[in-house]
Amino acid sequence: MVELSVIIPVFNSEKYIEQCLKSIVKQSFKDIEILCVNDGSTDNTKNILENFQKTDKRIKVINKENTGYGHSLNLALNMAVGKYISIIESDDCIKENMFETLLNIIKNNQCDIVKANFYIKGKKIKKYNSKYFINSIKNIDNFPQMLLIQPSIWSSIYKKDFLSKNNIKFNETKGASFQDISFHFQTMFLAEKVFLVDMPLYYYRTNNLQSSINSCDKPFLIFDEFDKINEFLENKKINKELTEIKKIFEFKIALWNFNRIKNKYNNSFLDKFNDYIKNRNYKEVINNKNLDKKTKFYLFLFLKSKFLFKIVCTIRKAINKYVQSN
Repeated sequence: MVELSVIIPVFNSEKYIEQCLKSIVKQSFKDIEILCVNDGSTDNTKNILENFQKTDKRIKVINKENTGYGHSLNLALNMAVGKYISIIESDDCIKENMFETLLNIIKNNQCDIVKANFYIKGKKIKKYNSKYFINSIKNIDNFPQMLLIQPSIWSSIYKKDFLSKNNIKFNETKGASFQDISFHFQTMFLAEKVFLVDMPLYYYRTNNLQSSINSCDKPFLIFDEFDKINEFLENKKINKELTEIKKIFEFKIALWNFNRIKNKYNNSFLDKFNDYIKNRNYKEVINNKNLDKKTKFYLFLFLKSKFLFKIVCTIRKAINKYVQSN
């Protein structure tokens, strides 16, 4: 048995996968297996992976038909033999000491999860700004706000027994978008001890136009994730504070998604989201202390006038697009 199973779901990543793998095989912590799940790539990804496999016996390439991100991860989770699990995106890379640092923390503190901060790698590299990475051990009972951390499953390490015991799997929806949302929610909700580390150890790429994060033609898949979360919570009692934080979590994700989808989907997305919240009383979270000013402004607009919300967001999209291109 190896100490750490590193899972890399891969689809058409010929431009970045070599850099990703180099950052993993050069880790200061060596006792790892590297499971590369090639999800039916049609570019040169398969050849790159198989060439790497010849140079490092820790690399195992699993080639399969294109069945999506969630299925790829579940397949690898079933195959993994490590005591701990790391999930790395194929267009990202990591610091040389990431595994050593996080494994020391998760073992020394007997945690279910350790989650590190990260760098955003676009035209420039900058540290992700979040008040929730607090260098401390928390759980949902004493720190429900940790649900509001970006679902950065790739800057985390999970105890495999924790995932297996709770039967935590990825949603196998069609397409390769958003399945980290329900996985993040389930793991944060169920973990008894989560160590939140304010040390950036991961480089999260945002300028890969082929990445699912930049796919603007999948506007409604987040509702599958919301349904998965609601199904997960169906027989669980949650208090008012956690209920409100869940609503903030959902609205922030919906807002992020709305600001990146193509304008032709605006009306249908707003209609679907409006139907989703119809019986969920989102007005109650307007004065919640965990709602940041920016999100509060957009939620207020959304509840007051979908037309104004759409106009403001459309202008914001145009400004962001202009800034990114200059």
